[in-house]
Amino acid sequence: MTQGRELTIAYTPDSDDAFYYFALETGRVRLPGPRPKFHRAPMSELNNAAREGKYHVTAVSSVLYPLIADAYAVLSVGASVGRGYGPVLVSRDELGLGDLAGRPVGVGGVPTTGWLLLRRLCPEAIVVEMPFDRIAEAVSRGELAAGVMIHEELLFYPRLGLRRVADLGALWCEETGLPLPVGLNVVRRDLGEPAMRQVCAAIRRSLLYAQGRRDEALAWVSRFGRGAEGNCTERFVSMFANEDSVHMPADVRDALRMLLCAAVDMGVGDSVPPLDLIEGAAPASAVA
Repeated sequence: MTQGRELTIAYTPDSDDAFYYFALETGRVRLPGPRPKFHRAPMSELNNAAREGKYHVTAVSSVLYPLIADAYAVLSVGASVGRGYGPVLVSRDELGLGDLAGRPVGVGGVPTTGWLLLRRLCPEAIVVEMPFDRIAEAVSRGELAAGVMIHEELLFYPRLGLRRVADLGALWCEETGLPLPVGLNVVRRDLGEPAMRQVCAAIRRSLLYAQGRRDEALAWVSRFGRGAEGNCTERFVSMFANEDSVHMPADVRDALRMLLCAAVDMGVGDSVPPLDLIEGAAPASAVA
């Protein structure tokens, strides 16, 4: 499929991404050619790697796409979508959005979807970029006034005594009437159209396998994210590895176009790229 090259696939070390790839990574679902080589890294690192074209397939923040569209196409499988939820802004003290002007707020990367949502609502906050899994502790210690929670931190932060300032994803959904496509799976265009479709179809088979053998898949992915300590794997996977992830529906595509426009307005890229999704083989129940 890749003319003798080893196919590289990168995803975040979080339970929802691992759920997509459980069957592919364990050999239960196969692609033609050599078995893919998998890499895991935080989204900020994957975003930087995508700008360099490092991996054939990678998870990225949705808002990054204007910067990588020449090299990558969007896969219609593997998107992380929030319907009435998304990145959450939290603090130790009781604060409102208006209290964050001129104060440090942690984000898990620039540009990321959480960063963009924060900038839209709190343009005068001082953005502090740091590893996403250190933000909650930094807020708890008073080193940051607030922080944007992503991944399983969305469910874990109350255990650290933190309070919600705003659900940034919910506010997006209320404002737009659309879901929030937080993250995407993208594939390098130089693989060629047939190979990109094969990759898309294989990832979809992998996700459907995991959905059909949920207990087996959850047992495998529970080592990622907050793991046994967090005790939130099943709930988090249900939030971000679901039917929206199997085949991106029409309203998510509309939301993605709107989000990309917002990203370009924030200076992420010069223009909004065409949204030419790689479809692969859609399941019979999927609606494009």
